[in-house]
Amino acid sequence: MNTVIKVLVENTTPRSPLLGEYGFSAQVLVDGHNILFDTGSHAALFSNSRALGVDLSQVQDLFISHGHYDHTGAVLPFLQQYGGRNIYAHSGIFAHRLVNLPGGKQVDIGCRFTRDEAIKMGAQVIPIDSFSEIYSGIYLTGEIPRLTEYEDVGGNFVYEKDGKLYQDSLPDDIALVIDHPEGLIILSGCSHSGMINTLDYCLKQTGRTRVLAYMGGTHLMTASPLRLEKTIEALKIYEIQKIIVGHCTGFYAAAELYNQLGGQRVFKMDVGSSFSF
Repeated sequence: MNTVIKVLVENTTPRSPLLGEYGFSAQVLVDGHNILFDTGSHAALFSNSRALGVDLSQVQDLFISHGHYDHTGAVLPFLQQYGGRNIYAHSGIFAHRLVNLPGGKQVDIGCRFTRDEAIKMGAQVIPIDSFSEIYSGIYLTGEIPRLTEYEDVGGNFVYEKDGKLYQDSLPDDIALVIDHPEGLIILSGCSHSGMINTLDYCLKQTGRTRVLAYMGGTHLMTASPLRLEKTIEALKIYEIQKIIVGHCTGFYAAAELYNQLGGQRVFKMDVGSSFSF
């Protein structure tokens, strides 16, 4: 199962003319399937793809990890340029989402397209609420159970419904799973469900015991020292060949992962990073 994952949008970039943008997007190539996993927050997807020689017109499907702006911001521009595609996502991505900031300020961080807008542009929005095989050996998790005591969503997130605000547990947070012969490849947008919850659920659902790679945002940038310590303790148990982190992981958490787990296992992703399995 030949798999290539190329980072098209990420907070950081190693060189010009590539652009860093707060968000995440990756092209996933698996045995003839060309998938765009998330789209970033604005326009970097298109300029970076051109600079990297990635032809977005060849993308067959869009997989959306969750309904935040920094993962959905370029969905409508993509559809405008390239036409309708299948969009696979949890049915809860369209909730009206905000984050509470210090000083009582609230910012809208929700999904940047509606179901109706996508459909009008020729897309088919396909809900994935439970563990589902999209193609042979390629899965989306649907909602991930929250079982650990120390993992949380990583922020003071709320959603609005009928004029009232509620704590947002982000049930729409999903991951892409590739059942590679050498072990699972898990791609997560932000891991709002928690890295360990995500790992455990993917292993349980596939019946596999080995993880080849875990890649994406981990939302450890707001993690308490206790959460980070317990996450690293749990990660030491898994024989993960590559842990590839970025976006919402945060500098200090990424550095701690690197120091505790070693430079042979932990890698920082940037715009243009490409990983083959």
